[in-house]
Amino acid sequence: MLRFNVANSCSYIDTLPCLHGVKKMPMAISVPPTDSHLPDGDDTGDLYIIDGLLHPDKAEVRPQFEALVWRGFKRSAISSRFWHCDILPLPPWISHHEHAMVFGHVLVGGSICFSICGAEGAGTYCFHIATREWSKAGNWLMPFNGKADYVPELGLWFGVSNNLPCAADLSGIVGGEELSPDKMRIWNRDDLPEEWQPKSLRQPIAVSLGSGRFIVVDFLDAMKFNKEWNEMESVKEFAL
Repeated sequence: MLRFNVANSCSYIDTLPCLHGVKKMPMAISVPPTDSHLPDGDDTGDLYIIDGLLHPDKAEVRPQFEALVWRGFKRSAISSRFWHCDILPLPPWISHHEHAMVFGHVLVGGSICFSICGAEGAGTYCFHIATREWSKAGNWLMPFNGKADYVPELGLWFGVSNNLPCAADLSGIVGGEELSPDKMRIWNRDDLPEEWQPKSLRQPIAVSLGSGRFIVVDFLDAMKFNKEWNEMESVKEFAL
C-alpha cells in the first residue's frame, strides 16, 4: 500500500504494510492523532480498514478488520518508529453470523461506531481505539449509509441517509443512547425535476469542505417515457 502525504508545502509517497486479507468492499476510517499517540512529527494518525461485506464466522482464517498504525517496537520509543498492520477482532456479538453488511460508520471521540446488519439481526457496535475492545450500543442502526463526518462547530455528524442529506447528534451513542427523532434531521429532495431519478446502485456522497460546509454529490438518471415499451427509461446518467 502507498500513502501520499502533504506537509509544509512538500509532498511525498511512502510505503505501508500490506493488509493480511483481501477486502471485497473496503471502508477506510482515518483517525487523527490523539493523546495516546507519542509526540512525533511523522505521526499523522492511524487508518482503520473494515470489509463492508463481512463473514464473521470465518474471521479466524480471513482477517476482515485491520489497522495501519505508526509506532515503535516499544511503547516508550519515540525514534525508530514504523508503520504496522494489526489484525483486529470483529464484534463478539456477531461471531456466529455467516454474512453481515456494514451499513454505516462514524468516529465518535476515541471510538469507531459501526452499524452492522445480517440475517441474524442488526446492531450498532463501538470499537474503542485505546483499549481495542468492543461495546454494543444497541439493537438498532444509525441513520447513515456509509461514512458520516463530525462538525465540531455544530456538534453534529453529517452524512447521507437513504439518498438524502442527514445530520444527527450521536454524542451519546457510545454510552448506548439510541438516536431519537428530535436529534436527527433529513433534508428532502424537493427541488429536482420529476424526470431526474436517483440511481439505485450509486449512493450520494457528502464531502466535508471544512468550517461546517458540505458538498453533496448526487448520481442521477434522466428518465424519458418510451412509447414502444410503455415505460420510463434512462437516457442519460450524470452527477449533480
